[in-house]
Amino acid sequence: MTKLARVFVALILGTALLAGVATPSRAQELRLSTFVPPVHVIYREVLVPWAQEVEKATKGEVKVTLYPSMQLGGKPPELFRQAQDGVVDLVFTLPGYTSPAFPRTQMIELPGLKPDGLAATNMMWDLLDPYLLPEYEGTKVIALWGAEDAGLMSRAKAFRSMDELKGLRMRAPSAAQAKQLQAMGAVPIAAPITEVYQGLERGVMDGAMVPFTTILDFRLGEVAKGFTISGPIFGRSSFLVVMNKKKYDSLSPAARAAIDQLSGRQLSLKATAVYIKRAEEAVKSVRGKADVVNLSADEQQRIGKVLRPIVDEWIKESEAKGIPAREMLKRAGYSG
Repeated sequence: MTKLARVFVALILGTALLAGVATPSRAQELRLSTFVPPVHVIYREVLVPWAQEVEKATKGEVKVTLYPSMQLGGKPPELFRQAQDGVVDLVFTLPGYTSPAFPRTQMIELPGLKPDGLAATNMMWDLLDPYLLPEYEGTKVIALWGAEDAGLMSRAKAFRSMDELKGLRMRAPSAAQAKQLQAMGAVPIAAPITEVYQGLERGVMDGAMVPFTTILDFRLGEVAKGFTISGPIFGRSSFLVVMNKKKYDSLSPAARAAIDQLSGRQLSLKATAVYIKRAEEAVKSVRGKADVVNLSADEQQRIGKVLRPIVDEWIKESEAKGIPAREMLKRAGYSG
């Protein structure tokens, strides 16, 4: 090789090396899968802003791409396992969809445990380490929160007494809430929220126990004609955003620190507040168009007494599995 040729080769190699240094590394994409559509309030007001904040805080190192309405495949009850197995990087889902896998988290679904969603969310974060964490093995908990109060909706008039539930086919959000419906004489039907619209429309379900954000976010106001605002007497649904642990660990220390800063209790409380506000808007949207009632204080107290044994049953079943149920309830400030 001539001297001139060697100079050209050196120049080419040098330019390539400089280009490699100057060009920023490609952003690492994290795929977040969920069952909710893009119009859902949590998708719009929690997940989208969080994804944007992560990208900004990591200076573009991490990009979170959202896939709504199960676009990445599978069914809503499979979401947590998908994140755990690394089929997807992140999910937004409900532990109640696979209640047997979350016997500790089921505690939030117990009747009358906390007066509102914010108190329930704080309780969950107080219990997370060490009580709840074993149920999230293989994942990094990004957010975990309680919904607004669960209510009852009907294809016909609103329920004013639990006696009116006897024999009715009622959708239940979780196994624990199915027991509550059964205790009041109803026939519980296990189904994700995505199946409730058709269930009510076709008469497969007579009604449903649901957070009232669903009136708007899943258009249930179109098929339900009665809405019972029940107060905090029923168990409330819990919601979860988790990341595959191996994927989280593969990120740079700076990226992990940024995600930690943007996640956790505060993100969870924000999600709860979003739900509470949305529920108020949802109830307002059906007032004057449907039968909307507030369950009387006497009836709430009556139902509370009927449902109280469910807490004792949960304690017994949990302790048989080695779960410190009484200790958890004491930590939560529950006196019974």
